[in-house]
Amino acid sequence: MQNLLLFLYRFRTFGLFLLLEGICVWLIVSYNRRANASFLNSSNALAGAINAFTNNTSDYFDLQKVNNELLEENKQLRIQIANSNLLHANHDTINTTYDFYEAKVINNTYRRSMNYLTLDRGSKDGLEPGMAVINQSGVVGQVKATTPNFATVISLLHRNLLISSEIKRTQTLCTVQWDGAEPKGAALKFVPRHIPVQIGDTVVTSGYNAVFPDGIMVGIISEMNLADNDVFYEAKIDLAVDFSSIDYVYVIKNEMKAEQDSLESITKSD
Repeated sequence: MQNLLLFLYRFRTFGLFLLLEGICVWLIVSYNRRANASFLNSSNALAGAINAFTNNTSDYFDLQKVNNELLEENKQLRIQIANSNLLHANHDTINTTYDFYEAKVINNTYRRSMNYLTLDRGSKDGLEPGMAVINQSGVVGQVKATTPNFATVISLLHRNLLISSEIKRTQTLCTVQWDGAEPKGAALKFVPRHIPVQIGDTVVTSGYNAVFPDGIMVGIISEMNLADNDVFYEAKIDLAVDFSSIDYVYVIKNEMKAEQDSLESITKSD
């Protein structure tokens, strides 16, 4: 307390000056209309700038919450779309149900011949090997293995992953497989020569398996060649997903996959 009093006494002259200046400013603003208007405009502008800064700061710290809400909303929409596609395809006698789990990518490779991703969700969150993985743009890959807290995903940029697909315009079944050439494209295989394929045709998942729902974007046909003796086109697609910048994904679980796989394995063994 003594130090505070000594400080005030030491700067008493400067303090008195500031006090008198403040009184002068108050008198001018109070009794001069032009000064009053200028002061109000300046104070309103300052208050607006402070409020804008405060709101922007608050919005920045709320981004994670907003992002999580958008992920949950997108997940619910994708569940509705995936399950409604079954009804539109006259599969209403099949009680197939798709569940979606959002996850964050914490590791990703895209410059190797066998590429993988790692997710921050695992078996305790409901993830299992074999489940499909997509993002907002299209097909990402398939879950390879899980631990309680993490999961590894075979990327579409993996030579051993085959995606059952179809050309949307002609509904022609085909297969997408990465050829190892570049992370932006893949090979489109087993398209018969009699199909009128066009550059720019959309390729989506076929739904002819128990992993991916039908209609998930895979890519756009960018190249095609057909030699005289070829039975199938040699074609390439530009992948819908940019594998160099994947942040969040959705993992899809087909509730009827085990039953379908069991039935098909019995059929194949006969």
